[in-house]
Amino acid sequence: MLQLLLVFGLFAFCNAALITDLPGQPPVNFKQYSGYYNVGAKKNHMLHYWFVESQNNPAKDPVLVWLTGGPGCSGLSALLTEWGPFNVNSDGASLSINPYSWNKNASILTLESPAGVGYSYSIDGDVSTGDDQSASENWEALVAFFNEFPQYKSNDFYVTGESYGGIYVPMLTQTILDRQGQFNINIKGFAIGNGCVSANEGTDSLILFLHAHGILDETQWQKVKSQCCANNTDDCAFHSFSTLSYCGEFAFAAQNTAWGGGLNPYNMYANCYQGGSDLPLRFKLDYQRRFNREPEPEILSSVPCLNENPVTDYLNKPLVRKALGIPSSLGRWEICSNVISNTYKRQYGDMTSRVLNAVVNKNLKGMLYNGDVDLACNALMGQRFSHNLGIPLQKKKARYMVQGQVGGYHTQYGNNLHFVTVRGAGHMVPTDKPAVADHIIQSFLFNKAF
Repeated sequence: MLQLLLVFGLFAFCNAALITDLPGQPPVNFKQYSGYYNVGAKKNHMLHYWFVESQNNPAKDPVLVWLTGGPGCSGLSALLTEWGPFNVNSDGASLSINPYSWNKNASILTLESPAGVGYSYSIDGDVSTGDDQSASENWEALVAFFNEFPQYKSNDFYVTGESYGGIYVPMLTQTILDRQGQFNINIKGFAIGNGCVSANEGTDSLILFLHAHGILDETQWQKVKSQCCANNTDDCAFHSFSTLSYCGEFAFAAQNTAWGGGLNPYNMYANCYQGGSDLPLRFKLDYQRRFNREPEPEILSSVPCLNENPVTDYLNKPLVRKALGIPSSLGRWEICSNVISNTYKRQYGDMTSRVLNAVVNKNLKGMLYNGDVDLACNALMGQRFSHNLGIPLQKKKARYMVQGQVGGYHTQYGNNLHFVTVRGAGHMVPTDKPAVADHIIQSFLFNKAF
């Protein structure tokens, strides 16, 4: 054990390594780095990062930090399957260029957060954390990043993320604002993809979403409308119903339709992946979080949905680990951590106050974007959350076009807040609609018309 701690301890003080021999990588014109930042009150948490510089003008282009949610899932999956410069090929051994990479005009820092996720770890084995601690440690990592790469300290900076990033992003944004006196970060805004920004709204809107898509029985719906919702399902507090009541049983069954009814909850119109016996870890952890129990075997056999084998295979290749500077003593990289998902302290269920403070009081730009066929964190939740902030409507909902087709719909509140839907995209918008995702992030970062 002492030897293991010494190995980790020595690694903790290593500087970032320039990635030079990434297996299967096509030639590129930008630099990328991998390393660790030592964070936490006890300095026991080592957060792994992968930083890709802008392909355009890194000295002037904005810098983004990316946080993937869960809680407990790794941002490296997003870097290699969504918005990053590379996509992992189906062979799990090679990479191809992503023509719609967000680093065409921005430098992006991907943090595997919190410790225990992906290649991040704890020196003493203690990976306990929660919303407050995670935000604080992510801020510490940013301070370490700007100290290590001081040439980026004056660049415009944005906090971005996805899924439980609906909590991570506003929490980190608020922490940055609160601690500007300790360390100034040139923060200009935040962007949240398919964010679970409100737990209660997430439940209520999902049930409305399912009904609007013809998935719930109409006769039962009308009964629920009269017996449970005072004939007003639009404002019905489905989340508040006791599970022992008829209304609660309906709400539970409706949600279970999304997660246990054979649909792909990450894209309701996409087929579910049926490619082997490996447990779909991301789905399993999401199911556990929502229903507080393991999914039944028949659910796992019918709803794997996501094929995450290529990225998992790639990141566990010895030469890839070597190129990224991963300690040999660490175990396999997994896309999500069961330990973090089960032990993480979810302290906040709604981000209204933090988003309002950032956008209204601090004048930051904000964007909530949602794929409109996602069930995990549905677009109706994002729309209702944005509307209920009470910021005056600046531009009413209107379509935007990408490559001659409707990309989705854009609404603007006040001068700074944008709500954007992406037509036909699910939970991972840049994977499903890469050209549209590129369009909206460019529009947001560079103040272009949507």
